[in-house]
Amino acid sequence: MSRTVLRLRIHPVKGARGFDVESMDFDETGPCLDRRWMVVRRDGRFISQRDTPALATVTAAVAGSDLILSAPGAEEVAVPVTPEGDRIRVQVWDSVLTVPSVSPAADQWLSAVLGAPRRLVHIGDDDVRPTDPAYAADRRVGFADGFPALLVSQRSVDELARRVGREIPVERFRPNILVGGEEPHEEDTWRRFTIGRMRFRGVKLCTRCKVTTLDQESGVRDREREPLRTLATYRHLKDKVYFGLNVIHHGTGRISAGDLVEPSEVGFVPGA
Repeated sequence: MSRTVLRLRIHPVKGARGFDVESMDFDETGPCLDRRWMVVRRDGRFISQRDTPALATVTAAVAGSDLILSAPGAEEVAVPVTPEGDRIRVQVWDSVLTVPSVSPAADQWLSAVLGAPRRLVHIGDDDVRPTDPAYAADRRVGFADGFPALLVSQRSVDELARRVGREIPVERFRPNILVGGEEPHEEDTWRRFTIGRMRFRGVKLCTRCKVTTLDQESGVRDREREPLRTLATYRHLKDKVYFGLNVIHHGTGRISAGDLVEPSEVGFVPGA
């Protein structure tokens, strides 16, 4: 399997379903439109599939000036891409910032679908959330867990499926970039690489949690706790399990499905 981009996916709302794209544009923060919206509780703390599995059944897509939200058994709703609400204080992991809410319609729809009072917020160009300076200083990120983009190789997914004994959908890991490769987990060592004409740097292996055990269509948890249980047998280090590579990008630009992936520097990446 050659080192090329096999699939690109954008997840507009953190924790919700995304959609595939043929080309992915990068701005200063990361893939455009990716994890730029987030669902929060009344107190501003974010929710995710870790505590709200039903979020996996919510689909988010962008069409022109609208963000379209849909879910099984609910009528879809179109809310403005440009937020219309008040600014509120939110917290995502250790980051605390003030960002605008989207609209009352978005809040009402999400509260009904998820069964508890919820609000939808947006992070814009003027809202700065830094990446962890221990791994990537002077960089920005949207509402992604910690870094602008996540890369996974199909070879790594195939090796995991072989060990589990059944197919493991790559979307269990929610990557932005799926690539082909020569060996499982070779991306662990990609300190610097290019995709097409864009330059990237691998800064930290991605720690995995129980979200990987959720069916991304139904939100139902795997009875055998797979693939996390199997990952723990061969991808475990210091009480954490790793799968995939967190990356940062240099400058703005575009990558596309079919682009060549060319490592230029390999070596130790934290967590490897």
